[in-house]
Amino acid sequence: MTNNTMRAAVFKGDGRLEVESVPMPRIESDSDVLLKVEAASICGSDLHILHVPPGQRGDPGTVMGHEFVATVVAVGQGVETVHAGDRVVVEPNISCGTCPECRGGHENLCANAQNIGQWRDGGFAEYCVVPASQLHAVPDGIPIRLCALAEPLACVMHGMMRLNPMPHERVVLFGAGAIGLIFLRVLTVFGVKDIVVVETMPSRREIAAKLGASRVADPVAEDVPALLKDQWSGLADVAIDAVGAGPVLGQAMDAVRNGGRILVFGQNMTQRSTISPGLINAKELTLFATLAVKKSFPAALAMLRDPRLRLDELISHEFTLSQIGEGVECMRRQEAVKAVIYPGR
Repeated sequence: MTNNTMRAAVFKGDGRLEVESVPMPRIESDSDVLLKVEAASICGSDLHILHVPPGQRGDPGTVMGHEFVATVVAVGQGVETVHAGDRVVVEPNISCGTCPECRGGHENLCANAQNIGQWRDGGFAEYCVVPASQLHAVPDGIPIRLCALAEPLACVMHGMMRLNPMPHERVVLFGAGAIGLIFLRVLTVFGVKDIVVVETMPSRREIAAKLGASRVADPVAEDVPALLKDQWSGLADVAIDAVGAGPVLGQAMDAVRNGGRILVFGQNMTQRSTISPGLINAKELTLFATLAVKKSFPAALAMLRDPRLRLDELISHEFTLSQIGEGVECMRRQEAVKAVIYPGR
């Protein structure tokens, strides 16, 4: 690296992510902030972008990474909310503020959004420039590695706000990847005691059991509705799909009681579900969907200060930027629950 270049992991298309020397980003607007990236975590969405065919949009030539914590290096002339030396986390979805969705108070559904790490340069790099509006100051005392999980936790918190599970309710949670396990820990901190986690991988079922699941289930070998009836003498009040695979939505519909609620969280655009619309009517089910919004970031940062959350136990692997390919492969092989990258090392 020179004074004019830096190292970054750039998406090349066709599933390729390469670490190379790229020009240093510069402040070009009065609202811009130059950040030195401290830590960034690999998300399941990153794997979807790197899949062939891709499960989510990623533009070739873009520096990937949307879950990261950084230190402010310099600010544009119009920035007053952060200052050099501040530690911040980044909300990666930049809304336009003028489309009907934004004007209606649904900035997370912006029709003209710029997504950091997908088609605008992100945090798998030594430095990054983002608008000040996307930054959230980090409270003192939160370890850097945990701050890298603020974005996925914010996504989960928005889902929790929509679903509003109560402590007495019974929850069936599909998926014990990073998002599913974050849901598990948040549900536990919220006081929910009856949580059955449905997961195909034995190693992840074991982690879910350690992190608070009242029971784990293998959907391949077990009849989940029958298991729930045995566990609770009835079906679940709430189901959470933290996977996004085709069959899961139908399984969730079968697993909840009449009048139950389902949160669809997992996102993979290559997947398709075959469900019975009549069952939704017959059981009078309520389906929710969720995308993260800025208002959930303060809640996520507050939650990160709670030692009961135990999200540090999800960080199973840590890598330098030059090792990011190894980190991606660990995630692909499902050996890592959450992998954190340190671009400055």
